[in-house]
Amino acid sequence: MAARKLQIKDAFHFGRKNMLRPGDRFRVTGGPIYVTDDGAKIPMYERGVLVFERYCVQGSAKWIEGHRADGGHVVLWVGKPCWSKTISGLRRRPYRITRKLDKKTGSQTRAKKSHR
Repeated sequence: MAARKLQIKDAFHFGRKNMLRPGDRFRVTGGPIYVTDDGAKIPMYERGVLVFERYCVQGSAKWIEGHRADGGHVVLWVGKPCWSKTISGLRRRPYRITRKLDKKTGSQTRAKKSHR
């Protein structure tokens, strides 16, 4: 089987009109969980303010690379849910971007409502 090419993109679309570009701050929900042998679920996900760097696609694998606002590199799976092939018991669940934050103040960026 031929190796699939890695595609690196500088933008990630989420929702209907929203887009992340390098340097944008955002928050997420979802993420991976670890299921132990006795069935207990341990959350393994990231939380807090994250900063977007790039969006990567390699075949059916899709992920966002970025860093935490307080330091540290993060890789966020945004592909389809699946079991990890390398770590037994790890369930890859996609992250969902809940909101994009303003770069200066850290407040949520909201769309203006149109008044008719």
